[in-house]
Amino acid sequence: MLILSVLAVGITFYYILKGYHPIFVFLCAGLILVIMGFYLTGAPIPKSPPAHNFAQVLLNAFAFIATTFKTQLSGVGLIIMSVAGFAAYMKHIHASAKLAYLSNKPLSKISNKYLVLSGTFVVGMGLKIVISSYTGLLLLLLACIYPVLLALKIRPISAVCVLSLIALDYGPKDGNTINMADMVGQKENIVGLFLHYQLWVVLAYTLVMAILIPFYFVWVDRRDLARNQLCEQAQILEISNPPCPNFYVLFPWLPVVLLFGAYFAGVKLDVVSANFMSIAFVFGVEFVRHKDARKLGEGMGAILRAMGDIFVSVVSIIIAASIFATGLKSLGGIGILAQSLGALQGLGGLILLMALLGFIVYGFAVIMGSGIAAFNAFGRLGSDIATKMGIEPIHLVLPLEIASCLGRASSPIAGGILALAGFAKVAPLEIIKRTYPLLLVGMGVNIGVGVGLAHWAI
Repeated sequence: MLILSVLAVGITFYYILKGYHPIFVFLCAGLILVIMGFYLTGAPIPKSPPAHNFAQVLLNAFAFIATTFKTQLSGVGLIIMSVAGFAAYMKHIHASAKLAYLSNKPLSKISNKYLVLSGTFVVGMGLKIVISSYTGLLLLLLACIYPVLLALKIRPISAVCVLSLIALDYGPKDGNTINMADMVGQKENIVGLFLHYQLWVVLAYTLVMAILIPFYFVWVDRRDLARNQLCEQAQILEISNPPCPNFYVLFPWLPVVLLFGAYFAGVKLDVVSANFMSIAFVFGVEFVRHKDARKLGEGMGAILRAMGDIFVSVVSIIIAASIFATGLKSLGGIGILAQSLGALQGLGGLILLMALLGFIVYGFAVIMGSGIAAFNAFGRLGSDIATKMGIEPIHLVLPLEIASCLGRASSPIAGGILALAGFAKVAPLEIIKRTYPLLLVGMGVNIGVGVGLAHWAI
């Protein structure tokens, strides 16, 4: 069963690498695997009645897929779609662009260009808590901060390399965080998971990268100069001030403030409610500003389109990968692997386990160009293995979530990397060749902090 499980994973990802749509591949593989699991291991198809013939097994398999869609859409899917809707509205009214635009003001006052790169990274990591989309944030920074970096005579390739390192998905309104909370059975405690666990990894990664960036890119520039590989200075781009009042920079923070405020006040507030409350408030401000209800209708259209788009690009992958993971577990091989890995004891076993699973997720994120897909295909195994090791599931699932983000930033086919390469007019691999040493250091930080948090809890 273990060999069969490995073979199933290999075949699935072979077809994804061949260019087949990952959602289609995950759904087909999941459907086949739950049926195979029923006949080979006797594993019942989840959330379905007993079956005594193939027709009933087939009906149960499709009923399981339908039930999974319903459950995810009313839970994690709705949360992620509400986050995407709010983010789209902030983009529609130029509030997120104004936030990025004003964030570059302090950077222009730093004289050392390598310290500017470090400062850009820190600013970008700070913005990530309110602009949760990796590609979306990079596009904003390319429009508002990248021109400042070029004006300070920073090489285009160095500028986009630093932007690519703003890779971690974190915070109570981030889709990966929300999904992680669901995996560890703490969907109602997203803020608590962020404050007690995820925040420490983010702070450690930000600190280490901010310290290394100036030294590392001095070395990169000298190396490129010695190899006669210095890129030509790109044309200086115009920096445009988004057409909205400066106080609009506060709006992207509204859901985060509401969630943290409710958490510390002991009030139960979910992410969906926080997003829709924030949208309603901004609707009011927009109506007072423009005195035109039609503009509110346009904003609602932007929200709904974004919710539909995120369903196609993210939520559907989460659902399909969840079905695939369930099918994989039904073969029994994953249970054998979990039992074997769960037998690892002590600090050495914990480090080995985190490194093994972390680099598996990292590698598949590089191959697929998607952190969401890789995390959902393998992240759900972390909870089972952690239970067998006697540790809280969050201690093993969190390093896998961070690994998926770092793997995405190492992928030459990731959307964000392609956008950066287009702006700098370089091949995506030129970015990856310069950033992968720092991303591997980030993996070390991720595993180190993860082991520390788990060891401290034990």
